[in-house]
Amino acid sequence: MTRIRRTIVLGLTLALALITAAPAHAAPPRMETTHVGWHMQAQMLDGKPAGAIEGATARLVATDAGASVILRTHGLEPGHAYTLWYVVINNPEACAGTPCTGPDILLNPQVDAQVTFGAGTVTGNSGRATFAAHMPVGPVDGWLADRTFHNPRGAEYHFVINDHGPKLAAHMPGMIHTYRGGCSDDSPFPPIFPDTALADGEPGPNRCLLTQVAIFQP
Repeated sequence: MTRIRRTIVLGLTLALALITAAPAHAAPPRMETTHVGWHMQAQMLDGKPAGAIEGATARLVATDAGASVILRTHGLEPGHAYTLWYVVINNPEACAGTPCTGPDILLNPQVDAQVTFGAGTVTGNSGRATFAAHMPVGPVDGWLADRTFHNPRGAEYHFVINDHGPKLAAHMPGMIHTYRGGCSDDSPFPPIFPDTALADGEPGPNRCLLTQVAIFQP
């Protein structure tokens, strides 16, 4: 079994753990499915269409212990490295709009958000990919300092896929484990992204782009 397949299997196992480990008397889990769409960067810079990508879905399971996601998508570039970024907003009521936007998430401490690595893979010839990620309640390391995850049932979740360009052996496995891995200085990094994001991984020659996203609102 390859490393990528082992990562997917492990993630799928974690995604089921919240259900099977919950006490019998616990409240039912929050279980939702939503569509995957092209990220605004991909729409603006690569001409991708707005709206849902047919057949691409994300499944969220949240309990008092944490939250897991399984995202299945297609239309990605064959042979490219991709990472999935797990964005959790504990207090979406504090956002200026709905759904929460990047400025809310990164610049407004009242929304109590965090951005952290979820999963990574390299696509095959089909351009399809499956990502699985889990976040337990408690402190969360990520782009923002001193943040915790404490509202799994009421949180808003954004799962964002970053395209790192064609796989480069010299930049692996960083291209599927970090935000910056393999990305050139002239990649269209959003200006509000913190230095912690831009320092996460070894730069490279590829143009990187936020490409797809799934959003779950409470």
